[in-house]
Amino acid sequence: MKKTILMVLLLAAVRPAMAAEAPLIADTGSARVFTPGEVVVTGKKDTPANTVSSSRIEELDKTDIARAVNLLPGVNFGNVGARNEGMIYVRGFDMRQVPLYLDGVPQYVPYDGYVDPNRFTTFELSQITVSKGYSSVLYGPNTLGGAINLVTRKPEKEFEGSLRSGITFGDEQLASEYGALNIGSNHGTWYVQGSISDLNRKFWPLSGKFTPKRYENGGKRDNSQTDDLTGGLKIGFTPNSTDEYVLSFNGISSSKGVPVYTGSNPSSAIRYWKYTDWDKSSIYYIGKTMLGSKTYLKTKAYFDGYYNALDSYDDATYTTQKKKSSFTSIYDDKTFGASAELGTEIAKDDILKLALHEKHDMHREYNVGQTAKHFEDNTFSIAAENTWTASYDVNVIVGVRQDFRKTIRAQDLQGTSLSSFPLDDNSATNYQIAVVGHPGVNQELTGYVARTTRFPTLKDRYSYRMGSALPNPSLAPEQSWNYGIDYSFKPAEKLKLTASVYLSKLSDVIQQVDNVAYVNSIWVYQYQNTGKATYKGFDLSSEWTPASWIKVFGGYSYIDRKNDSNPSLYFTDVPKQKFNGAVQFLHDKQTWTLVEGEYDSKRYSTSNGNYSAGGHGLINLRGSLGLNSALSLQAAVENLFDRNYQVAEGYPEPGRTYVISMAYAF
Repeated sequence: MKKTILMVLLLAAVRPAMAAEAPLIADTGSARVFTPGEVVVTGKKDTPANTVSSSRIEELDKTDIARAVNLLPGVNFGNVGARNEGMIYVRGFDMRQVPLYLDGVPQYVPYDGYVDPNRFTTFELSQITVSKGYSSVLYGPNTLGGAINLVTRKPEKEFEGSLRSGITFGDEQLASEYGALNIGSNHGTWYVQGSISDLNRKFWPLSGKFTPKRYENGGKRDNSQTDDLTGGLKIGFTPNSTDEYVLSFNGISSSKGVPVYTGSNPSSAIRYWKYTDWDKSSIYYIGKTMLGSKTYLKTKAYFDGYYNALDSYDDATYTTQKKKSSFTSIYDDKTFGASAELGTEIAKDDILKLALHEKHDMHREYNVGQTAKHFEDNTFSIAAENTWTASYDVNVIVGVRQDFRKTIRAQDLQGTSLSSFPLDDNSATNYQIAVVGHPGVNQELTGYVARTTRFPTLKDRYSYRMGSALPNPSLAPEQSWNYGIDYSFKPAEKLKLTASVYLSKLSDVIQQVDNVAYVNSIWVYQYQNTGKATYKGFDLSSEWTPASWIKVFGGYSYIDRKNDSNPSLYFTDVPKQKFNGAVQFLHDKQTWTLVEGEYDSKRYSTSNGNYSAGGHGLINLRGSLGLNSALSLQAAVENLFDRNYQVAEGYPEPGRTYVISMAYAF
């Protein structure tokens, strides 16, 4: 039914565009950026090493945000195989510590602080910006290791749009299909932007080199199907050249299977799981008003709803739920939030920004047939950021933020009786300084020091972890001192280089402490603020166009993560080394061929180091044919050499896949 509705909308939108007599104009560059959705640090530029444009995303056919940001050095794609959930790591920090934003609005699930980036498709985005190490205090709480901001599109013309569709083949069968439509209209004093897409994967193909296992016989990966229907609508009012008021809606309706574990770790459970619902809805308002020539006020208000229904079955038939281990689990989360940012030039070459943030989170969970438990948190934050232009070539940026978290409700269920956990509150102070200089033409050098924090989530504090853990309501915030130097250089018109070196010293890290209590005839563990760690490394990237017919992109990152409090335990899921790059041969802007490659070194999957995902290299071939100024066809072979690889031990990734896609701009 969803696909039928989608195709009707696509055809209805494209038909009048095809009938129009006006000349068609190709979307040869990135989509226009919705600037009110950006979080801007005055005096510091975003480099190519921190931003993925829509044109780059479309060229490399990255349909979800996890694989899109994996193009950046210092950023890694991961996989929480037990939930068939993507993960993004920024210089070793996970998505609880590097939160996700949509046009500056936080998108993480209140209960555990995560959100599945595989459910966020890229079709409606103009760019993705990743803040590494240093992120503005204006983002709000929990940016321990940075921030990821998805920025949507904004129309420029009276009528414009784009249509994309594609299919993939694997194991000699149709594996997936997608369709996406963006339509916009800008009439000067108002505009509207709409989008709809459906990404339906029937399965992903395993490599022909995969050895059949007890719970997976190869070919089509069992229970790997997903379906993601996404829609968005943005209505903007621009009464003059400086003010803008926008109301946006974004919705995701998904379902997904969870492939079973195929590795050799006896402690990894075999689970027959399906998410019949993974749904998210957002409505948010963003306004920007100039108060005179040197002062502005930006306001935001938003509501987010998250609804997950997880079915656990008896066996691989996924039909019965009679065993004690089977259940249907419901998570129902809601968030209300608002923020205000005031910026003004308080003196010549001195800009001050003040921000207030408030976020109210509610979590409701239950297994069907059981009593529901309710949890509520309220987070408040006040921040100030000042940029002083000390000279023509030097900017000094100083920021401070104070965060407060209050626990309002946390219910415990024993049998059929509800009671309250102890309610504990937290506060955290964040501050940072950066000096941005320009030692030469087309050069920027930034040095920074930042103290950042993350509040423990509801799950961190109150989960029994299916009977294996003891809750700890008194958990304190994690802390990190982040130090770094960033350098960007454009030695020639067609060559851009960036380099970063960084060090993070973490304390009060939330770690598992075993055997803290003997409960129901077993020893249980507890999460406590016992950890200390050191992350250090460097990133390199380059963009080079040596001639009009060739472009070269490349990035390399190295990270060394040490568990200072317990050196015998390893950090998991992030490789020490990663290289990725592409060489593109152009006939014109729409007709080209491209070779894309990536290498990742080994990564541990268990903290004792006994199980790991080995290093791997991948090659993808892509080509595009421009049929006219508006229409192009693209074909690709991904994982050309059919590598049998994993990013989490026991959860193999797709083998060789063939992709055919089409892009039409009007």
